[in-house]
Amino acid sequence: MRRSGPKRLGEIAGYWLSQRKGSAMWCRTWFDAATRQTCRASLGTADLREAEIALAEWVTRNVATKQASPDDVTIARIFARYFERHGQHVIGDGAQRVSLGLMLRYLPAGITAGELIADRQREAMRTMRADGYDIWTIRRAFGAAKAAINWAHLNRELASPIPFIRLPEGKGRSRVLTVQELARLWDADMPEHLRWFLAILIGTAARPAAALQLTRDRCSLEDSVIDLNPVGRDETNKRRPVLPMPKWLVPWVTAADGYLVSFRGKPVAKVSGAFQALRDAAGFGTDVVPYTIRHTIATTLKKRGVDPDQIEVLLGHRLPGSPTTRRYIHVDPDYLAKACEALDEIANDIARAATRAMVPTTMRASCVLETGRKDGNPTAKPLITGAGEGIRTLDPNLGKVVLYP
Repeated sequence: MRRSGPKRLGEIAGYWLSQRKGSAMWCRTWFDAATRQTCRASLGTADLREAEIALAEWVTRNVATKQASPDDVTIARIFARYFERHGQHVIGDGAQRVSLGLMLRYLPAGITAGELIADRQREAMRTMRADGYDIWTIRRAFGAAKAAINWAHLNRELASPIPFIRLPEGKGRSRVLTVQELARLWDADMPEHLRWFLAILIGTAARPAAALQLTRDRCSLEDSVIDLNPVGRDETNKRRPVLPMPKWLVPWVTAADGYLVSFRGKPVAKVSGAFQALRDAAGFGTDVVPYTIRHTIATTLKKRGVDPDQIEVLLGHRLPGSPTTRRYIHVDPDYLAKACEALDEIANDIARAATRAMVPTTMRASCVLETGRKDGNPTAKPLITGAGEGIRTLDPNLGKVVLYP
C-alpha cells in the first residue's frame, strides 16, 4: 500500500499532475494498487493551468464520490457528473446544459451543495431577475439544479439531497398561434419526419418528447386510442395519457410503422435544429418553439368551450376517473369526446386555411427496426437530426458555459 504523504501537485481524488523526464507535457498520475506502480497518462498540454482544468474534468467525469456529505462536494462537480452521466443523453440536453450553466453563473465559485441554502437560492433568483431573465428561464435553471442534486443522491454519490425554495409560478406563456399561423407553419417546406412530428403535436397536444417516442404499436385503430406512454416507462408528474384518436389522424396511424417520427427507418432523438429551420422558413420569430404547438392547442380547446377537466386530462396534468376505472376509461365513448371533436375541428380549420393537405404523403415500411424485444417495441438507435435543444436567453454566451471547475 502506498504510504500517505504530502498532497501532490493538483491532486484530486488520488490523481495528481506530473511530467515525464525530458518532457514538458503534463500527465494525469496515479498509483495503481494492483501493480504497485505509479502510472501516467498525458493530458496533452504543457500549460499548468490547462492541465489542472483537464485533470479536474477527467476526475469529474470518471471518479464518483461515495455518499459524500453535501458540505464536501461542489455544485460544479455535481452538475458536471449529472450532465456527463445522464443529462446529455436525454431529449432537451442542450437546454439542460444551458440551464445548469446559468445556475453556475449566479452562484459563488466553488460553492458546495451544503452551502446552497435558502438565502443563497433567493439571492441567485433575485440577481437573475434583476439581469432581465424571466421567471420561466429561472425555473428551468433551478429545476435542472434540483434534478442534478437528486440524481447524485439517488446514485449514492451524495449522502443527502438539499431542499430548494419554492419559486413564483409566473404568467402563462403568451405566444399562441392562430389557425392561420398554424396553416402557415404547415404549408412551409419541411422534411417528412418533421411533418409527422407536427401532425402528432396538432392531433394530441403532446409534449415534444412524447411525440418523438410514439410508436405504431401504441396506437390502436380498433379502439381508436393513442397511448403516449411507451412500454417500460414509469409514469412521472409529466404524465403521458391515453387519448382518443382524432379522425384526421387515422390515415397517419394507418400509414405508420415503427416510430411515427422516423428518418430512414430510425427514430429521431431531436428535432430542434430542423424545427428552427421550419420556423425561419415560415417567417416566425424565436418565440415559436415545439412547445408552442402544445400551448396553442390547449388554448384553442379552451376558447372552443372544451371542459377544463378534459383539457387537463388531455395534457397529462391530471388523471382521469378513479383508480379502479382508470385502466378501462379510455374505451368509454364519452372519454374526452368533446376534446377529440375539437381536435378534429382545429385540423379541419387548418386544412381550409392551408394549401397543403393534412394527410400523409407516403406509407411506411420500416425494415430496419428490430422487433425482437419481449415488449414488442422497436429498438433502433435514435438518430439526432438537429442541433442541441436551446433556450431563449438574454445572454448569447450561455450556451458556451463550461460546467467543469
